[in-house]
Amino acid sequence: MPKLLDVKDFIVNPVELKEVSSTKIYAKNKFHSEGLFSEQIFGPVKNYTCQCGMFHGASKDGSKCNICKVDITNSNVRRSRYAKITLPIKVVNPIFYDLLVTCGGTSIKQLIDSLMKEESSAIYIHEDEFIVSSEPAPEGVRTYERHEGIQFLVEHLAENLSASGIVEWQLIKENLDKLFLEEIIVLPADLRPASKKSDRGSQVADKVNRYYVQILTKSEIMRGTLLDIQRDKTLFYQYFNQIQRYVNDLYNHVLVKMSKKEGLIRGNILGKRLDFSGRAVIIPDPLLKINQCCLPYLMILELYKLQISRKLIELGHFRMLNEAVKFVDDCIEISSPTLFEIAQELVIGEVCLLNRQPSLHRLSMLGFDITISLDKVIKIHPLACSGFNADFDGDQMAVYIPISDAAKEEIKEKMMITKNFINPSDGGLSATPSQDIILGIYALTANKFPRFDEESEYKGCVMTKGRQLFNNCLPKDYPPINEEIRKSNLMKILNDINNSYSDDVMSTVLDNIKLTGFKWSTFYGCTISLDQCVVPDRKEFRDKLYEHEDIHDQLNAVNSDETIAHLKEHFQLSYLIESGARGSWDQARQIILTRGFISNFKLEILETPIKHSFLEGLTKEEFFTSTYGSRKGLLDVALNTGTSGYLSRKLMFACVNLEVGEEEDCGTPDTLELHIKNLKMAERMVERNIIVNGVITKITRHNFQDYAGQLVNVRSPIFCKNPRICKTCYGDFWEKLHSKYIGVIAAQSLGECNTQLILRTFHTSGVAVSKSDSMSQDDIVGDLSTASKCLHGNKNRNYKDILYDLYRVYNSNRRINHIHFECVVSQLMWKGYKKWRLLENRDQVVPEYLSVQTVPSYESWLLGLAFSRPRQHILRGIFESGKYKGIMDKLLIGESLI
Repeated sequence: MPKLLDVKDFIVNPVELKEVSSTKIYAKNKFHSEGLFSEQIFGPVKNYTCQCGMFHGASKDGSKCNICKVDITNSNVRRSRYAKITLPIKVVNPIFYDLLVTCGGTSIKQLIDSLMKEESSAIYIHEDEFIVSSEPAPEGVRTYERHEGIQFLVEHLAENLSASGIVEWQLIKENLDKLFLEEIIVLPADLRPASKKSDRGSQVADKVNRYYVQILTKSEIMRGTLLDIQRDKTLFYQYFNQIQRYVNDLYNHVLVKMSKKEGLIRGNILGKRLDFSGRAVIIPDPLLKINQCCLPYLMILELYKLQISRKLIELGHFRMLNEAVKFVDDCIEISSPTLFEIAQELVIGEVCLLNRQPSLHRLSMLGFDITISLDKVIKIHPLACSGFNADFDGDQMAVYIPISDAAKEEIKEKMMITKNFINPSDGGLSATPSQDIILGIYALTANKFPRFDEESEYKGCVMTKGRQLFNNCLPKDYPPINEEIRKSNLMKILNDINNSYSDDVMSTVLDNIKLTGFKWSTFYGCTISLDQCVVPDRKEFRDKLYEHEDIHDQLNAVNSDETIAHLKEHFQLSYLIESGARGSWDQARQIILTRGFISNFKLEILETPIKHSFLEGLTKEEFFTSTYGSRKGLLDVALNTGTSGYLSRKLMFACVNLEVGEEEDCGTPDTLELHIKNLKMAERMVERNIIVNGVITKITRHNFQDYAGQLVNVRSPIFCKNPRICKTCYGDFWEKLHSKYIGVIAAQSLGECNTQLILRTFHTSGVAVSKSDSMSQDDIVGDLSTASKCLHGNKNRNYKDILYDLYRVYNSNRRINHIHFECVVSQLMWKGYKKWRLLENRDQVVPEYLSVQTVPSYESWLLGLAFSRPRQHILRGIFESGKYKGIMDKLLIGESLI
């Protein structure tokens, strides 16, 4: 059972504040020795400098000035030293009052309020009933007033109700000595700063100081009152109500200051700005290795200013550090390259973190080895773009420099891009070649270079020299590849290498692929002109598409395989699409053949098609009709990006405490019955454990095809009995994650996809696709709405329905492992304040499906405090004290995460 603390428990020998004015001074700019900003109480304003203005130096640390009595120490102590205010009258503890109201309800609140606020009220027991009244009590019955009355009421309630086995009242009974406050804690001075007074006499100060001043002022008035406040009931209640209100106001202010987005927890603890960081526009550098990034010389001068200054002193150019720092600042100001060689030598072996906003998942922040150039942009490897979702149309990235050896080691061991080739959402390769690289590899292996047509034997196969050049990019012991390489089969090859070889080998392969692709796409000399877009018999073929009377027949004809085959045969740039380098057949059809059918804002297919293509130009009517899709796309992006980000953040906080544990098997007999509909879904189940004839069997990369179309019983986090998910319920995929925080990874996987779903509407432009006989279209934003409904709690749904809907929405255009959906759903299933899967009698209990907005406060009272309704979460923290603490609790209270 938790114990409530008071000032004596919280602070050892706190100093009492007595001075009313927070800024009353002895001399200019010197705080009063007993005031709210006293240097004697809270420590020196300047490091090792007393109030006399004398600098004593760090060697005198721990001593005290003989004149002003200020401790000689670092000014940081002003952030950790507390004080107290002794109250002239005891007041009801606001937290205790909230406890009583929460446990006892409205009736007890009315009794206590009456005793607190009405001077004529008294309490007595008559015929086993509590009675609070302003009328005289029956003869022979003892009455209790004021503090004594409140104490009498609470003691009797706690005694009787705790005897009935009510845990909350047992807590109140054990902490009755905390019912009243005699002292108020004063926060450290630097946590409630006040600026110096301006010429006009105004002062900017933290609002909490105002409440302290009110309490101090009222205390001084009461101590100076000649009348006996305790004897005069009217005077007592007048002062008691005032000081009680001031204490309540202080309590409420502190709670508000902690909660919501701008509050102490989310605004200052969970989100902080960092020193030793920079920001610049990014460009690609094909000559970099995949583990490298190239930072601007001027940025290096700023980030490594102290190290460069120290080097200048070692070389004998300067004697004093401040002189060397000033020289570095001058070089930055005039963009002088004087220090380039020193900076270049300094960054050898150094690492940094690159981050691109929005940080949607773990791959948005990766480590790189530093190189340096005189350009004023950050250069990155072209294959590093995929994880960051970056392109080079003006995107910026932030750079963070690790300071300590431990931070550098952590980046090298965990956060380097070479340690993060596996995408946590699907297990696939995160560094994906695209565009020029794909085109160059395709041209080389599709025999587009006559000089490489000659065939010869290579690793036991007869192949062209072009394909031999491609095979030279792969590991020496890798089986030879003798086929045209397009993006699809190139990704299969790279994924296979990634799963079979070390990170160093994978890095070498990716760099080889990059150099070969860029080289031969440059030699191939791909150009695009309008002459290449002309298709013979275009009008005749187009008229044939629209000769059907039924709209759906026309729509099917426009999107048919026959149309694609016609484009492949006659479109001179079809190799761009076939290789996977750029574009789609749908885009090609709109450009050179016919725009086709358009859906409007209501997602209804318009009956009049746009028959012309972009190449020949649209009519006025067709152009106007075309605007539907682009406008809707722009609106969807503008209106729903915020919704997507909000949902992603809530998902993160809802799943943040879900971890994979050290136990191999929790032993649960329950399994998730799952229909693996197709090969795509079977691939998303790799590394999972299923039960076949009572035996645990693993789905692997080699046998997943066997389970397509099958009904299987899967061990799942939804049924795991351990607080931390056991390895059997999660599967072996955790080994590839480099992290035990599987809830965070699941939330990132879905959250990143949310944003991509929204942004994809920008590219579809309203072109209709025939999926049924209906005249309506699927809406990407509608998919997000479906996902949002699944994640916001629904009494009429069960875990199978939610899993199915989430998988359908998120895997329509992406590849997300099924385990992530199960992790999220397991976090939504509760009963009271307990996770459903951890209940001993869960077979007899129907789970409640909570919203992702609600789960954070159920997971962690401290995390709930950061959002809203802080009073409710404070009380839950008291009642639930000692339970399992999650990641956020450990971060906020300073416990180790290991």
